[in-house]
Amino acid sequence: MGKQTITIIQTFRTERRITVEVDAEDHERVIEKFESGSAEVPVFDDPRWKTEWNLQSEDYE
Repeated sequence: MGKQTITIIQTFRTERRITVEVDAEDHERVIEKFESGSAEVPVFDDPRWKTEWNLQSEDYE
């Protein structure tokens, strides 16, 4: 019996969340600030980001 190779393909869904405080009149104004670009999303490697990985599928070829 010989050796065979197999490729395992895993597909994940990743979700990142961060909660920040922003000076604004109300919640809708905060959203407007981010959508307009007048408020900056924290940098990618900010330790306050929480990442969740969910395996969506696993296939074999």
